[in-house]
Amino acid sequence: MQVIENIREELMASKLSDNIGLHAGTSGIALFLAYYDRIIRKSNELSPRVMEILEHNIEQIEAGNWQHSICNGISGFGWLCEHLRKLGMLSREEIGFLDDLDVFLYRQMMVDIKRGYYDFLHGSLGVGAYLTTRFERERTQEYMFDLLQELENSSILCENGAIKWTSVLKKETGEKGYNICLSHGISSIAAFFIKLYKIDFEMERVRKLLSCTIMYILDQIVYREGSISYFPSYSKESSSDNYYYSRLGWCYGDLGIAHILWQASIVLNNKEWEKIALQVLLHNVNRRDLKINGIRDAGICHGSAGVAYIFWNIYLHTRIGEFREVTEYWLDVTMQMAKYKDSLAGYKSWRTEESGGPEKSDNLIDGIAGIGIVLLSVMSKNESSWDESFMLSLTNI
Repeated sequence: MQVIENIREELMASKLSDNIGLHAGTSGIALFLAYYDRIIRKSNELSPRVMEILEHNIEQIEAGNWQHSICNGISGFGWLCEHLRKLGMLSREEIGFLDDLDVFLYRQMMVDIKRGYYDFLHGSLGVGAYLTTRFERERTQEYMFDLLQELENSSILCENGAIKWTSVLKKETGEKGYNICLSHGISSIAAFFIKLYKIDFEMERVRKLLSCTIMYILDQIVYREGSISYFPSYSKESSSDNYYYSRLGWCYGDLGIAHILWQASIVLNNKEWEKIALQVLLHNVNRRDLKINGIRDAGICHGSAGVAYIFWNIYLHTRIGEFREVTEYWLDVTMQMAKYKDSLAGYKSWRTEESGGPEKSDNLIDGIAGIGIVLLSVMSKNESSWDESFMLSLTNI
């Protein structure tokens, strides 16, 4: 509780940046503060600080800040507004301004997908994820049809009937290949299909696409006795034998992939997929060496709080004791990460020494807003619908 209070104090006073996105910007800060008020203060009213952030974001758009991604831009702000509406904290009238932004976001989404940039955090799928929150609008359904069509057209059929998509693996060189991770890769495409299936959109078509996507993901299992992980960071065909392993985290590796596999097993009632997903997750319960598993900070993206939340989320749905115990382990690690004096609430986000080393971060994806919202969720046991912003939810909110 003291860590949560320290985080709130920092975010109540922090300077607001011109990044209005959900994951890396001011919208993520507002999301934490709104959940703090719901859980700690038992209030469903938006605080003056959250209203200040909403007004700041609108001013940024009016000033010409038209970045469109969910991580850094308008669709992230839109996702926040729709989420607060569905929580009963904003009215439909108060977010009516979003109507004027949807056409712009649709066009940017289609520009991205037509050039193969489906990336969830920075490309078309993140915008698509936001637009699904506005699915009751007929125009949005037309947008989803166009995105689904482009995803289907750009898929590559494998000999066994599985499908895959190419993406840029290394920005520095432009190298392309097949990325299976959740943050930027094919697992996020599967997550998007799951989202469409849950809102009853083109169900038979989506079911087939999702099944063929999961088939490809399962083909990437490289586990053999003694292996660190079940999946590589990229696909087998885009990895050398020396890189047949992956880190522990939401962004890359077993946890994000297995969670999507588990979600798919639930929505399509596939017991074999569920068995494999739980097998992978139970294997990862024993991965506790921070250095070997790439845990260098406490953030959601690639840090201990993200690991703790995924295990906690799975525990709430399965009640398997190992997941609760390992959640407590990673929460302890998260507490220990609050070790910096010149920081925000004791935390810093890991950066390479070449890029300047650990740095302060107040955002949702790798900063204190994300750490705080994870801690709030574990405390409350039932306030976690925000996790849809990381494609970790089985709800439709």
